[in-house]
Amino acid sequence: MSEHNTDPELLNPGLPEDDPEPGATWFISLISLVLMVITVLASVAMYFGFVEGEVDRKIVDRPAVELQELRLTQQEQLTEYEQYEIEDAEGNKLKRIRIPISKAMESVIAGGRASADPAESDDSGAIASR
Repeated sequence: MSEHNTDPELLNPGLPEDDPEPGATWFISLISLVLMVITVLASVAMYFGFVEGEVDRKIVDRPAVELQELRLTQQEQLTEYEQYEIEDAEGNKLKRIRIPISKAMESVIAGGRASADPAESDDSGAIASR
């Protein structure tokens, strides 16, 4: 039988014969893991921040054209005279006249002043009946 030489220096000349220190290996591994987790979390936070900003910029903050048209139509209805028809519960068509809001407020105030009688008001000064 032949005898084998198991001396590490003879088997691997020029290489260190011992392993790296386990403490240093664990320290570098843990620091690398912590840095990777921080990088991933920061990337996720930035991504969702940008997504939220884009949604706000493109959807939430953008005025809807239909909404602007509806508001314009409503403003026109508040400032112009108009005749229109409605249908009551029995199906009868009733003609109505729309007057500008400023004229309606003036007529309500004028009607309130004309019907304000001290005998018809309660203790608080409000008109009790119409």
